[in-house]
Amino acid sequence: MAQPNPPWQGKSVLVVDDYLAVRKTIKELVQSLGLSTTEAENGLKAQEILKSKPVDLVITDLVMPELDGFELTEAIKNDPALRKIPVVIISTHADSKYIFRALRLGADDYLTKPPTAEMINSVLTRIFDHAW
Repeated sequence: MAQPNPPWQGKSVLVVDDYLAVRKTIKELVQSLGLSTTEAENGLKAQEILKSKPVDLVITDLVMPELDGFELTEAIKNDPALRKIPVVIISTHADSKYIFRALRLGADDYLTKPPTAEMINSVLTRIFDHAW
């Protein structure tokens, strides 16, 4: 019997990280699970993209030039047109102060680098599988 399509099939993800290699890794993981991706190298570029292109999920690094992941998360969650977009932080910072701050600002989840397919799959299931 064929498996049904995952609930995130066809969804789009904005991947935000100042390092191209990290963006590429996350992009490949996300695309391998059936989602389309757009990339931004910082929070300012991400905001520009969010104003012009609808996305279903934002995966963002924390430490970036110009507008960091905390500021981007806060901007998304304070914008009535964007606030329903889930935001997942992915960072090398595993300290609870970073995690708590991100969650207080409205992040929907927090992952540590390096990401794995299992980590991304778990987050997608939690965010997009409303029956969960």
